[in-house]
Amino acid sequence: MRLQVIFFKKKNIYYTIAIIVFITIITFFLLFRKNSISTFNIVNEPKMIQSDLTGDGIKDILYIKTEMDKYYIQINSEDKSYYLEPSKKISTVGTSNPQWPMRLTLMDISRNKVPEIFTQASIEDTASQNNKAILHVFLWNGEKFDDIFCSTNNILGFIDSKNNKTPKVLSGNITDGILHFTSYIFIKNGLKSFDYNYTDNYMGKNTVLSFITLMASFPLPQLNISKELFSPDLNGNDISLLGDLSSKKMHLNFQDAVFKDSNWDKDGNANEILWTLNFKGTNTSDLKEIKNYTIELIVKLLPNNNKNSTFKISSINIK
Repeated sequence: MRLQVIFFKKKNIYYTIAIIVFITIITFFLLFRKNSISTFNIVNEPKMIQSDLTGDGIKDILYIKTEMDKYYIQINSEDKSYYLEPSKKISTVGTSNPQWPMRLTLMDISRNKVPEIFTQASIEDTASQNNKAILHVFLWNGEKFDDIFCSTNNILGFIDSKNNKTPKVLSGNITDGILHFTSYIFIKNGLKSFDYNYTDNYMGKNTVLSFITLMASFPLPQLNISKELFSPDLNGNDISLLGDLSSKKMHLNFQDAVFKDSNWDKDGNANEILWTLNFKGTNTSDLKEIKNYTIELIVKLLPNNNKNSTFKISSINIK
């Protein structure tokens, strides 16, 4: 039998290597994108999230499911399963509601390289016959997940999330047209409140509050862009998104929000904030048509005419 020896030209070898490298990079990118975690995960259907939640260096699987219109959260870690058991004070992580989906955030406020689990959803308020917000914070204690904080506030915030300062958690709500915050830091496996004197537009809260008020006035016969709220470099496509939403004849009711600082100056002070707002939209022409709208805002610190700086909206994304 005659053996056949195949010789490759040097040019073909280079081409082959280039193709292999290209395929490898694309495969890695797709896998990384599949397993990556969004800043704020919106849960409007059963969902799985992969992350190391127990600090053993191995990715666990967090599974969110619904039964009898209630959310349930299970974490599978190697050969063990854990359920996130809410405190007896408010013994549910929320009611499954397509108009008010759960939002789940993983954030390492303890700085021990194991993220805490923040859940935001809604529960039925029998007194008002409406839904109200419910927030839980779960901490891995080495053996199980403890519910270390629960609240019916509908605004959650993270400050100093990735700089060299102590992380802070803000819990707040809107009362009498004012956005009120309470600040917390992580101490001894819990959240401890502390007093803080907020500046007038701290983390863009007044700007965002005015934006919420603007959304509540939809639908509008004509959309006017206020210089007080929006950055001069706001993209025209972003403005058209608001116009399109107003033209849909939807009345928007604010439900909850979450935000985090995403950029800082040389002194570690936040100069860019990502806000995610959740609205219930009801068609004014057909009240049976109800839809959830999630609006993402990037709020940047910009100089004012009086040389003071204030936060203004520089980007809008509607989902």
